[in-house]
Amino acid sequence: MESLFFELGLVIISAAVIGAICYYLKQPLILAYIGAGVLIGPFGLGLVHEIETIHIIAQVGIMLMLFLVGLEMNPARLKNLGFVAFATGIGQVLFTGIVGYGIAYLFGFPLIQAIYLAIALTFSSTVIAIKIIYDKRDNNALYGQVAIGVLLVQDIIAIIALLVLTGFQVGSFDFDFAHFGLVLVKGVVLFTLVIIVARALLGYVYNKIATSHELLILFSLAWAFLIALLSEMIGFNVEIGAFIAGISLASLPYTFEINAKAKILRDFFITIFFVGLGAGLVFAAMGPLVVKFIVLSLFVLIGNPIIVMVIMGALGYDKRTSFFTGLSVANISEFSLIVVAMGLSLGHLDQGVVSMVTVIALLTMTMSSYMMTYNNWIYNRLRRILTIFEFRKAKTKLSSKKVGMSNHIILLGCGQMGHTILEQIKGFKEDYLVVDHDNSVIKDLIKKGITCIFGDIEDAELVNELDLEDAEIIISTLPSPEDNLFLIKHLEKIPHNKRPIIIVTSDSGREGLELFNRGADYVILKPYLGAEHIHDINRQLYGLEEETGLSLVQDVAEESKSKFKSDHDYAKVLHNLNKLRLREIKQKIAKRHIVLEAKNNTEGAIQ
Repeated sequence: MESLFFELGLVIISAAVIGAICYYLKQPLILAYIGAGVLIGPFGLGLVHEIETIHIIAQVGIMLMLFLVGLEMNPARLKNLGFVAFATGIGQVLFTGIVGYGIAYLFGFPLIQAIYLAIALTFSSTVIAIKIIYDKRDNNALYGQVAIGVLLVQDIIAIIALLVLTGFQVGSFDFDFAHFGLVLVKGVVLFTLVIIVARALLGYVYNKIATSHELLILFSLAWAFLIALLSEMIGFNVEIGAFIAGISLASLPYTFEINAKAKILRDFFITIFFVGLGAGLVFAAMGPLVVKFIVLSLFVLIGNPIIVMVIMGALGYDKRTSFFTGLSVANISEFSLIVVAMGLSLGHLDQGVVSMVTVIALLTMTMSSYMMTYNNWIYNRLRRILTIFEFRKAKTKLSSKKVGMSNHIILLGCGQMGHTILEQIKGFKEDYLVVDHDNSVIKDLIKKGITCIFGDIEDAELVNELDLEDAEIIISTLPSPEDNLFLIKHLEKIPHNKRPIIIVTSDSGREGLELFNRGADYVILKPYLGAEHIHDINRQLYGLEEETGLSLVQDVAEESKSKFKSDHDYAKVLHNLNKLRLREIKQKIAKRHIVLEAKNNTEGAIQ
């Protein structure tokens, strides 16, 4: 016990230390956890020996992950995934599986091993993709929504694959239909009973305990462990049981609270999982498989994104959305490791193949973390090449933009916040244009007669089409700071006296001040303000009061840079800078109107 406590402590400490270094160097934390495992494991310093025990503890992280995936499986969420998520998810699994099997077969792997490899290559890491998507605040972006949908479809298929593996007996390649049928019937009965109990009893219980956040999360975890244990008793693995437990709670109104609290525990155990993964590597066992490992890894890193881009391109999606979605599946999943681990326990695979799949997982997880983190940078360098995957020009069909607009408002992003702003703009401005990267949003706006255009602000063709220099104000509700910085940089090319006012949103004071110093005229901090504050800005700009002020904005911004200790400090300074800048904006708009009126009068006199 003392040895286990010592080794578990080493796992946490090494992960924290190397994680801090990677965070400072702006590298993916998953890389730090895996590196920590390699460092303290048998291949490194040899400080950890209880690998199996650590893997058992790490299994709790996988179980909690599937519990949270189950929580996301409510009927409304599945309905909202849309055709593209199902088509892309199923298509990617089929094509990757077929091509993966072909590669494994050509390399001379026996039939059963080739099938296992094909299955392992098809599933992508939900943990990594969703973590990075949320870290980049891209969960509301079109590609983020599609990617999460595709991953959920993959998870469902992975659960089915794990279920099928229960039909094999240990040491046999023959599928035992009787055993599988019995397990399947038990599983259906368990699932049915769990759903009935959840609907009949758990709703009442949760209503009683919901006021206590501690009891709410404790009861939810107890429910997950209870169903996981029952699942193991009938022949399933605990991961499937946890998944069923999550589904049973998915329709309750407390899933958001459960999700938020359970994610903390999940991340802790997932950290142990990745460290244990690195510590358990057996590099010697896969020595003869190096060439095969490299080829299969390249197939996952390059082939998976290409397959996704082809499918999404055929469905009419633009190259940027397809590319970003493709990068999110450029790895193999924790499910893949569970599948090959079951294959090893059944005697279908040897340690060399398992080690090879593990190393493929580590490499693809690490590389895809970089690819997703720097997806904008990669996209900008491959943009011209990626045009071959854009089979249909969606944006030319999804547009109701008027020709020759001037002195208009451009609203970038029409999500929940953008829609609220649009309702106000319609009341006081005749000329306005909405730009969004979600084709369903644009189709809905066109039906309502709203002037709009489909596209991405980082698309050079779109930017030219927007006639930015003729706009009066640009309001951006885009969640990505990179998109806002790209917009600001493009506006720098326009002469200052013709440059429109640019109002952007930000999720943090630090990030907001950076946008301000890079050239944004006004920055809205969403956690503090939001759409209602933009309403107030519009009322002041178009409504009445005349104020005069000094141009102190840049001086205050520069002077304050070194005095911040927290994000709240950034927010307070940014708020004061915004108040100063608002006076200048009002004066600029007034001058613009005077110039425009004089121009119109001159043109009228000439005529």
